[in-house]
Amino acid sequence: MLKKEIEILNPKVVILFGNQVSSIVLDEKISVSKSRKKLFKKDINGKEYNFYSVYYPIGNGRFNIDKSIEDIKWIKENL
Repeated sequence: MLKKEIEILNPKVVILFGNQVSSIVLDEKISVSKSRKKLFKKDINGKEYNFYSVYYPIGNGRFNIDKSIEDIKWIKENL
């Protein structure tokens, strides 16, 4: 369903929150701490989309909320 939703919305960028979500969507083991501000490209039905992985800012992730905000601002500025 997520792939279909991405096709319908056709976003410029998709932000993935946390290691688990990033790993599942990108089909590879992702460590947010090692991939901050790194662009991942993924093909969905013949179209390439841009993905970024950022810290999950909820629950225990609140300790990294400053890094989440910093990364989201960086992504926005670099679109």
